Amino acid sequence: MDDRFGFTDGFCGACGFVLDKDNIEQSKPAAHDSDTQPSLEIDDWIESVTPRDSSESVLVELLATLDRSRADLYLTESELDNSTKLLVKTWEKTLFHGRKAEHVIGAVLIITLRQAEAPRPIGVIAESLGCERTAVQRTMKKLKREFDLALFPPVPENYLPFLARKLALNEATVKDASRILDRFDSGSGDPACTAAAALYLAAKPQGILITYDSAARAAGSTKETVWRRSQSLTDCRNP
Repeated sequence: MDDRFGFTDGFCGACGFVLDKDNIEQSKPAAHDSDTQPSLEIDDWIESVTPRDSSESVLVELLATLDRSRADLYLTESELDNSTKLLVKTWEKTLFHGRKAEHVIGAVLIITLRQAEAPRPIGVIAESLGCERTAVQRTMKKLKREFDLALFPPVPENYLPFLARKLALNEATVKDASRILDRFDSGSGDPACTAAAALYLAAKPQGILITYDSAARAAGSTKETVWRRSQSLTDCRNP
């Protein structure tokens, strides 16, 4: 059960949204043996409260949009929780003003997932939100400045778990791809694309058929870019 939106003493645990008898629907959760009231999933939460002004309405929709990205990005509960917290902080500082909600949500996801060393390709994040990756990148840089955040550059190996899941690849393939990346200087280029190319090369000897196109879609890139990066990785393996 997702407890990010649990209600305690009249407040939403995630954002401080004030709840009282005037903005909670008459239907209530069934009683449990525990003294703690059961938490609600985000969809239930949205349906059970009535925002008291336009600002709170915006927050409710922002949280719903973030939650809808969970499936596409395979977000864990911890990753979703951290993204929710930063999203609420962004809303509280009125940093949405003059910016598209999807761009800010995408920026929040990039930041929190990189902080967790579990990044997702920017192109995939943008696609899940229906917006342009360049706009999401620009917004991410602005949020970094606003919150004075220091983020280490993502490395290709950190993308392997997500990409392997998207491509339905096994753990042995991930390990082989990691060994390929160990020999490669990944200082330039899209690290997600490099990771996708390494998985492509690692899958081939195992008889696992993935294409440049499928690898590129998983990485939010193009098949031509994945092909070029795979050639670079091959050259590095066979000097």
